Amino acid sequence: MGDIFGFLAGGGMVALVAALIVAFLRQMGWMKPDAARLLGGSALMTCCAGIIYLLAALLFHLAVYGSIENEMDLSALFHGPYMRTLLPALSGPEGVGPVSAVFAWLAYALGSVLFGQYEFSGMLLAWTMTGAALFLFQRRFQKITDGKTARDAAFLLLCLPGGVFFLLPGWAPLCLLICAIAFYLVGRRLPAWKPRLSPVGYGWALSLCAVLSAAVTVCLAEGRIG
Repeated sequence: MGDIFGFLAGGGMVALVAALIVAFLRQMGWMKPDAARLLGGSALMTCCAGIIYLLAALLFHLAVYGSIENEMDLSALFHGPYMRTLLPALSGPEGVGPVSAVFAWLAYALGSVLFGQYEFSGMLLAWTMTGAALFLFQRRFQKITDGKTARDAAFLLLCLPGGVFFLLPGWAPLCLLICAIAFYLVGRRLPAWKPRLSPVGYGWALSLCAVLSAAVTVCLAEGRIG
């Protein structure tokens, strides 16, 4: 449990620093209140989804294998072929594809600043990229439709089958951020979208995605994929 508390303490410290930076930007008038609220909501959504995915993988290991040596060892929680290759690359970027190498170099640089905490830096970078992508996506999408629809769509994005990869080190959060930036820039030309997804339809889509996403997370924890 000490590893979990250490991870939460480190994450809480980073969140506190980020909150202070946002508060400073608001007081200086460099960030509007609605943008600050949207940024905070995106960060909270990302953190909650990341914690749920990590706890799901941890509970699976405890239920199937009975114990785990290090609760926050990503290579123990997710030991698929890709994760076995990528995680060592966070401390010495090599042997991964071009997109993964970009992420690995960024995580390596951040880990060097954070006293060699390379896996933590990889998780922090993945969550930061995903949170920034959700912020940009919602910021543009709420101009096209409305705030609630944008928020629902962003949450559904995290629940998609394979959404766990957005919250793990690798190419997925980087590609998500690039797509969000492109959508934010190109979306200026999109017309307003009047149709709305019914609550029943959204509920069915969310339930289906959640079940499939749980299956993907279990397969990832078993090492069958990823």
